[in-house]
Amino acid sequence: MTLRRSRAVRLAAFSFGCVCVAAVHSTVAAHMGVVDALWLAGAAAAALWASFARYERRQPLLLELTPDGIAGFDRAGRCLFQGRIAGCSQWAERLLVLAVTGAKGRVDTFVVAADAVDAACFRLLAVRGRHPV
Repeated sequence: MTLRRSRAVRLAAFSFGCVCVAAVHSTVAAHMGVVDALWLAGAAAAALWASFARYERRQPLLLELTPDGIAGFDRAGRCLFQGRIAGCSQWAERLLVLAVTGAKGRVDTFVVAADAVDAACFRLLAVRGRHPV
């Protein structure tokens, strides 16, 4: 199944970033002045943007359900993770967090938003997460 980039996750990250930048600006402005606060707020915005860009690059573009687990692949076709589903957390039928245990015991987690896949795929992932093979 192919994953799309989630608008809801992007909007939430943007909102979180705006709140963080405003908090940095207001805190620093009270102690160092408005001009210095603008520099530090800009640095905070750049750090948050870089962090989110890294998160987006590490997300799988394609998921493959196998009889014994799940595999995720990036845009270039490289396998990001493969293994058994070890755990699942679901929030209000809008967000699903799956933990996958790989061959070497490493646990990879990834987030699937409801708007990233169609409804049938989201339900299938939720069922597989709650009832691992």
